[in-house]
Amino acid sequence: MAPPRAQLQEVGLMKEEPIYVCDADALINLYQHFPNKFRALRDMVARNKVKIPEGVYRELRRKTDRLRRYVERWERDYQFVIRFKDRRLREELARIERKYGERIAVGKRAYNGFWSSRAGRRSADPQVVAVGKVRGGIVVSDDLAVRMVCMLEGVECIGWSEFARRIRLAEQLALFQNRKGG
Repeated sequence: MAPPRAQLQEVGLMKEEPIYVCDADALINLYQHFPNKFRALRDMVARNKVKIPEGVYRELRRKTDRLRRYVERWERDYQFVIRFKDRRLREELARIERKYGERIAVGKRAYNGFWSSRAGRRSADPQVVAVGKVRGGIVVSDDLAVRMVCMLEGVECIGWSEFARRIRLAEQLALFQNRKGG
């Protein structure tokens, strides 16, 4: 008989499912590419395995599509949004904004900082990194600034397509699936 899940986790033989912190573009891309499979994402939200910071929530609520309704329902039903009430989160956000707001230095190259985006100083991108860092989550973003800061801060970061693969929204069909005669 197999040992219970809790015992396996206790002795380190079973890895706990990570928490993913998504930016707005990641959720928009997932919805645009897989609207009929969004239930899988909702199931992860219900298990507290997918979160968004409050800035991303505000950004998505400005939309007028079905994704907005999903996000609002998920917040109401599952507390999907991370608010910056926690002192550690606020301090980390302030540090990240100070350090990477204007520019991001990677080795001998410099990149535009978070404040160079269309949203400027209202950008939710630093919030995504801060939540990922403080909560030990995996950031889901294809934004260059977010990816660079995650690299510099030691926060795992994947793109929306890798996230879709990991949660099985994008499963490759088996070759010759349902083929008769062999």
